[in-house]
Amino acid sequence: MKAFDLEGLTISEIAPLIRKKQISPLELTRRYLDRIKTLNPVLNAYLAMTEEGAVAAAKKAEREISKGNYRGPLHGIPFSIKDNIAIKGVTTTAGSKILADWVPDFDATVVERLKDAGAVILGKTNMHEWAKGSNSINPFYGTSRNPWDTTRIPGGSSGGSAVAVAAGLCLASLGTDSAGSVRNPASLCGTVGLKPTLGRVSSFGGVAGTGGYTVNHFGVFTRTVQDCALVLGHIAGYDPKDPLSSDEPVPNYTKPIGIPVKGMKVGIIKGYFDQSLVGEVRRAFEEALRMLKALGMKIQEITIPHMDLVPALQAASTRPEANSDHDHYLRTRPRDYSPGLLYSLIAGLLIPAPVYVTAQRVRRLLCQEFDTAFESVQ
Repeated sequence: MKAFDLEGLTISEIAPLIRKKQISPLELTRRYLDRIKTLNPVLNAYLAMTEEGAVAAAKKAEREISKGNYRGPLHGIPFSIKDNIAIKGVTTTAGSKILADWVPDFDATVVERLKDAGAVILGKTNMHEWAKGSNSINPFYGTSRNPWDTTRIPGGSSGGSAVAVAAGLCLASLGTDSAGSVRNPASLCGTVGLKPTLGRVSSFGGVAGTGGYTVNHFGVFTRTVQDCALVLGHIAGYDPKDPLSSDEPVPNYTKPIGIPVKGMKVGIIKGYFDQSLVGEVRRAFEEALRMLKALGMKIQEITIPHMDLVPALQAASTRPEANSDHDHYLRTRPRDYSPGLLYSLIAGLLIPAPVYVTAQRVRRLLCQEFDTAFESVQ
C-alpha cells in the first residue's frame, strides 16, 4: 500500500480505494495502531485499546472484500468509541473509578451497527468523569490533551474522541452529548461534531448516569461533513431497545451535500451572541456570517424570549434524571467520586420534584419558542 498522510485522511477518500482493493484494511488498521502507540502517551486520547479485535476485524474485512462482499463505505474503516458506550468484552469505565472493572456482555446498538457495516474498532476513548464536565480533566485516567496545543484542554466530556479524530488516531469516533459533550470538544479540536435529533440514533448501551434520560444523545466525530453523513446513515434508525427511538425513515444524509445554499435563511438569536462571544471566537463567528452571506444566504434576527432560562432548566431537568442512576453508588461508594463531582451530585439530590416538573413545563414553552423561530427561517 502506498504511503499517505493519516492526519489528512477521510472516509470519503479512502473507502473507494478499499473497495477497489487498492488499500488493505489490515495494513490501514496496523498503521493507525502504530500511530496510537506513538502519540497516545502524550495525547491520552485512548483509555483502552482493542488491538486484537481490531486486527481480527480488519482481516475479516479484507477477506470479504477480496471475495467481492463489500458492505459499504464503513467496511474496513477504523473507529474509536467513547468509554461510556458499551462494547462486548471490553472494559467500559465511563471515566470513573467505580466502573474501572466493568466489562459489558453486550454491544451498544451503535457499536452493533458499526460492526455490521464492517467497521474496525480500535479502542475506547478517554472522557470526563461520568461525562459530567466540559474539559476532560480526569482525576483517575489523566487529562486528554488538545493535539493543536498540548498545554490546552480538548473540551468535554467526549474529549478523547475529538482528540483521536483531530490527531489522526482514527477516521471517526462516537461520543455522547447531553449538554454540549460532542459539540464542545469538536469545536475546541477543530473536527466535525454532530449531536443528532433525540431519537434519531439509539442510545441503548450508554452507561446509565452519564446523561439525563430526556437529553442524552449519541453523536459523531469526523474530519468532514461528508464523513459525518456517511456515519450517521449507518448508525441512525429505529431500535426497539431504546424507548425514545424514532421510527422515522433514515434518509440519505450525503445527498444534499453540495446543493447551493443561495436563498436559505440563517437565524441569529437576538442578544444571545453579543453576550456570549469574546475575542477570537467573536471574530471567527463574524467571519462565518460573512461567508454565509457570500454564498447567498440571508441572515435574519430571531427572538427566543426565554433563552436566559436555559441554564436553570438544564440543571433542574438533567441533574435529577442522571442522579437517579447514582443513588446506589452515592450510598455505597461516595469516596470513589472526585470531590467536585460528589458535591455536584449531592446538590442535584436537593432539587425537589416540583422544581423538576416545573422545569419540564417551562422546557416545553421554550421548545415552542424555538419551533416558532424555525418557522421564520425556513
